[in-house]
Amino acid sequence: MIGRKKAFLFDFDGVITDSEPYVFRVLKTLMKDHFGIDIDDEDVSVTIGNSTDGTAREMERKYGVSLPFDEFVKLLRTYPDYYTEYEGIRPFLYLPELFELLRSKGKVIGIVSSTIRSHLDAALKRMKLDSYPSFIVSGDSVERHKPDPEPYLKALEILGLEKDDVVVIEDSPIGIDAANRAGLDVIAFCGSEIKQDTAAADCKIDSYKELMEIIG
Repeated sequence: MIGRKKAFLFDFDGVITDSEPYVFRVLKTLMKDHFGIDIDDEDVSVTIGNSTDGTAREMERKYGVSLPFDEFVKLLRTYPDYYTEYEGIRPFLYLPELFELLRSKGKVIGIVSSTIRSHLDAALKRMKLDSYPSFIVSGDSVERHKPDPEPYLKALEILGLEKDDVVVIEDSPIGIDAANRAGLDVIAFCGSEIKQDTAAADCKIDSYKELMEIIG
C-alpha cells in the first residue's frame, strides 16, 4: 500500500537529519550558563517535535524560570545554530537516494515541521536537498503546532489529495499524534540517535533503505 501513495510528508528534525541531540545539548548549556540549572536528560522529549516557544514554556513550567519567547530566541542565537552553522549537519543515510527514487516515480515530497522556515531552507540547501520538496509547512506558517493536526491539515489542503493517498514519516509521539489526528497513515522512522515511543504509528522502519525496498 505504501508504494501506491501519491505524496510523502516528512517531519524534519530526527527524520531528515539527526538534529535533536545537538539541539538538546544547546538547551542544556543555555540553561546552565544563564540560569545555573542542570536540566534532566529526560527533558530531551521537550525539544523533540516541539516549537521553540513550546520548549520555552516547558522550561518555565518545570524549572520556574522566566523565558519570554523573544528573550529565549536571543539566548539561543548566542550558540552555534544547527541549521545554519553546525558543520556536522548531514541527512540520514539513504535519504537522498529515497528522495531521488520518489521523484523518479512521480511522488510528491513535502516537509511538515515545527521548525521555522528560514532554518529549514538553510539546512536543506546545506545538505543539497532543497530541490526535492514541492512545499514546506513550517512552524511559522501555522497558528497551532504539533500535536495539533493543523500542520498536516494544511499540507492536505496544499496537496489537494485524499487522505488515503498520503503517508507521513515521523519520529516522535508528538508528530505521530498530529498525523493521526489529521487522519493520515504514519511510518515511524526509528533511525535517529534518540529513541522514542512510536507505538501509535502504523509501521516502523530503522533505515530508509527499508522504505526504498518497500517502494521498489
